[in-house]
Amino acid sequence: MTEIQLHDIALEPERTLGTPAGPGRTRTPEPLRGRLTFGWDLLPAEHGSAPADWHAHVRSTPDRDYRHLLLVCSFRPETPQAPGTFRHASLALSLSTPDPALRPVARLIDPGERTRPTAAGPGTGLSFTVSTGVVDLGVERQQPEPGPGREEWIVRGHGASQPDPQWEFRGLRRLPLVGDHPVAALVELVPGQVNTAEVLVAAELEHRSWGVRRYRARLGPTAHGIPLGPGAERTPAAGGPG
Repeated sequence: MTEIQLHDIALEPERTLGTPAGPGRTRTPEPLRGRLTFGWDLLPAEHGSAPADWHAHVRSTPDRDYRHLLLVCSFRPETPQAPGTFRHASLALSLSTPDPALRPVARLIDPGERTRPTAAGPGTGLSFTVSTGVVDLGVERQQPEPGPGREEWIVRGHGASQPDPQWEFRGLRRLPLVGDHPVAALVELVPGQVNTAEVLVAAELEHRSWGVRRYRARLGPTAHGIPLGPGAERTPAAGGPG
């Protein structure tokens, strides 16, 4: 079990076609607050919350150095002060060292895909509960398979064994994009280098009057990203814009 502190993130609006700009025009939309919180934790590769195949991979490559990077995006319902419905969002990692030719890689990612029945039912995989901005994460036993019916993805991961993995999130007709969505990467570090992870989130919100608006935010404890090197494990998920 690990505990992650969530922090409010200010989503900065992107300028798109049709967005007013320039002197005398309507002002640019304000940053969107109160709709997204974010937290992270850096765990040892052998941490008990990791999927079983991660442990097997780490044991099979004892000469390599890994970290379990756990990230949580929490999408909040609309409010009168922050209207709009999340349609789609993405969370991207950029792993790096000071040497551009040497980059860590997300050797394994979780989830590759997280699905729900079209008639929303109970989840599987990681269990998580929220109390006053804190997410408690643990391991949940696999639930019985749902009855006949089509399943659709709500989280989809890309970029295993690459330095730039990302996850997409989307809402379904009967399951809006709200609540807490944990994702994780088993990061293989570059020996002898300062390894860091930069995190970027992008989101689309739809409003009855405005149509679709796009937002972005850069996440992490400092402008230099999340440190991944020795001694950084179990660092509290503090910081981040907001």
